[in-house]
Amino acid sequence: MPVIEVAGCRAYYEQHGDGEPVLFLTGLGLEHTEWAGQIKALTDRHRVVVLDQLSTSPGVPSSTEAFADATAGVLRAVGAVPAHVVGTDLGGAVGQQLALRHPELVHSLALHGTWGRADNHLSAILRSWQVSARALSPLDLARQIWPLVYTVWWFNDAPERQAELERALAESPWSPEDFCAQVDACLEHDVLDRLGEIEAPTLITVGDRDMLTPAHHAYAMKDEMPGARVRVWQKMGHAPNVETPDEFNRVTLDWISEH
Repeated sequence: MPVIEVAGCRAYYEQHGDGEPVLFLTGLGLEHTEWAGQIKALTDRHRVVVLDQLSTSPGVPSSTEAFADATAGVLRAVGAVPAHVVGTDLGGAVGQQLALRHPELVHSLALHGTWGRADNHLSAILRSWQVSARALSPLDLARQIWPLVYTVWWFNDAPERQAELERALAESPWSPEDFCAQVDACLEHDVLDRLGEIEAPTLITVGDRDMLTPAHHAYAMKDEMPGARVRVWQKMGHAPNVETPDEFNRVTLDWISEH
């Protein structure tokens, strides 16, 4: 994948298709393959840009601000501006910073399973993952994380999907140092009081069974953004783009078409 270095931050990216640009920002510890179902669905009518795991150079603190600046560097370098920005989890936090720091680059914003400020509940989970990341193999860490991300139906009805994730993880250049640095960025992300400054049309979604970022995060963000729209996914956890890609793609395309 091509790489761009901006202000001490490395950003790996891919491009697919042609048309009005759509940027997908990945969640904590994930790669661009998180968006495989969306890439296939959107490239027939859109230019899709996907970013892989963001990381900072040694000595440069990880933050959603730094990740947003690196993302802006990618968009400018490839000329994919302004873009419809879709982010989940950490990617949603980076999307918020991108809209605040580089508003001219964001045509619309779709934030999924994310937060404007980490509360004690989310912080406790993320810190426990940091401890595990330093002690466990990537696969054992993932097996701790996945029950908080995916629904019981995902585990029980199609176990082959978990096997696919395990195979992909075995091939991933996963770094515990980068993961822990990304957790630091998640913990320190706090723009809740500034979300009202975002000018781009914004969609906020959350799964009704999301155990990692429950719905109160979405509604706290909505309270600061009166013009934003909230959507609750039914019988869904933290990863609707993976578990119900057809519905997720329909909602995404409808949102983009509307704006």
